[in-house]
Amino acid sequence: MIARLSVRARQVTRLAFGRLNVPLREWACILPIMLLAAADRFVNLPARGIWDSDQGFEMNAIWNAVQSRQLPTFGSPAFTVGPSFHHGALFYDLMIPLSWASHGNPVAAVTEIALFGLAVVPLLWWTARSIGGTSAGLATALLAAISPSFIANSTFVWNPVLVEPGAALACFGAWQAWKTGGPRWWVVAAAGTALASQSHLTGMTLVFPMAIFFLLALRRSPASARRRMLAWGLAGVGLFLLTWSPWIISELTHGFAETRAIMAFNQGSPPGADPFSRLFISAVRILAWPLTRWPLVGVASGFPTALAVAVGLVLGLTWRVAGVLASSVSDDGAAGSGPAVAFERAGLLFICGSIALMTAILGLGITEISQFADSINQEQYHSVVDVFVVLAAGLIVGGVWRAMPLRGRAGSGHVVASVLLAALVVAGVANWPPLTAPDGGWPAAQTATARLERETPGNELAIIALPTFIPSDAYGYPLKLDGYELVSPAGAKTLVTLCNPSWAAKWSLGSCGGDAESAWIAANLPTETFTRVDTWVPAPDRVLSVYRRN
Repeated sequence: MIARLSVRARQVTRLAFGRLNVPLREWACILPIMLLAAADRFVNLPARGIWDSDQGFEMNAIWNAVQSRQLPTFGSPAFTVGPSFHHGALFYDLMIPLSWASHGNPVAAVTEIALFGLAVVPLLWWTARSIGGTSAGLATALLAAISPSFIANSTFVWNPVLVEPGAALACFGAWQAWKTGGPRWWVVAAAGTALASQSHLTGMTLVFPMAIFFLLALRRSPASARRRMLAWGLAGVGLFLLTWSPWIISELTHGFAETRAIMAFNQGSPPGADPFSRLFISAVRILAWPLTRWPLVGVASGFPTALAVAVGLVLGLTWRVAGVLASSVSDDGAAGSGPAVAFERAGLLFICGSIALMTAILGLGITEISQFADSINQEQYHSVVDVFVVLAAGLIVGGVWRAMPLRGRAGSGHVVASVLLAALVVAGVANWPPLTAPDGGWPAAQTATARLERETPGNELAIIALPTFIPSDAYGYPLKLDGYELVSPAGAKTLVTLCNPSWAAKWSLGSCGGDAESAWIAANLPTETFTRVDTWVPAPDRVLSVYRRN
């Protein structure tokens, strides 16, 4: 009886794992990688990501949609200062169901985001595997699992964090369509492109490589199959436009206000920013970011590592695309030739061409990418390229694994590839984001909110941020969840100020915890008198003060 059950279990295992034509030894490698990816994303998740004005603003917009039972037309504003335009609303749409089920708890939203981030790993594993074989797939999966930027973007609430899952899905769908000849996969590619572009408008650059790859696939397909492929391609375009339909309808009925705001947007150009310099700096940033989290981690100290990674990727891609691998040894020991090599070269050209095209568009089009500055707000502009960079690194490692860099030594490729992969893993792990956010995340915001509530008689208060263009939702949102009614300062018995010292100094507002707040009250409520009853620092670069009307 036990023997029959054992045989039956082996048959079920072979059936389950064999459908994808993946050997058990490869499953034995990819499953621990997935466990590692889950661990470095979900451990201490509630306190992992920062909780600041952006996070409070996003959750407030999602919760407002839940309460009003209306899908939002626009997503987040692109800028908080001056005339602005908006990203797409798909990020909000995806967060609404869990927000409704959890009564607006941000932990539920960040859990969903972490699941999206975790899905990037198998998507890139399968894409790299189907291009460059087992070694490339496993190397890519490991790099995606430990990528510091992938981990960081899986652990906090912000609209750009879904750009990478969208780009991974688009890349997966496009390559599956090319490799299998199944035109339905182009709808998957369109869905991923829609997610990336709606999460951040710079994700629109993904449309260009996807469109070019589709046209090449259309030209490559037999004449008898082109009409069917074109039909599925148009279906993908229809899906893409459908996700943008609220935005499009609003444009048609409001005089193209968003389009005019985009066209009116003007970027200042830094001194001496010639095209070559901009492309050089942009290329280093884009190639180094997903593997080293540079320049957010050490502008000067991290530059040598970032430059080494960027140069290594350029040289490795040049070697791979040049076709050196065509005569090397494949994973199963047979000489690489025929359709497999053609598919591999097409995949390499797709990845390399996408990186080059998007780097040129973003590097020459957005000033911030071509500057040396350690600001996370600048990395959102090129995160759409991240999955292609990780794919490129994995394909290079896989190519070295299969090659013989030291002539006459069959195992030399394994040794060199292992060293390269280990170096990339060390560079990534060394720059992992901390397990607890510097500001304490959502738990710290709840603690500060509880203190505010103890200082507030009744459930009406006003909360303002200094400078005033910064949303006060970091603490306004948890107050709202607890049933507090936020009123205008003119009618509030209790006034709460959220002052950011670095911004206050930049805008010459005075020091937080006294001068800046007093100046605002004198300018905006000149006939009222308030007594400050409490002031404390709930997180770095934030000062909360509680004033009671006399």
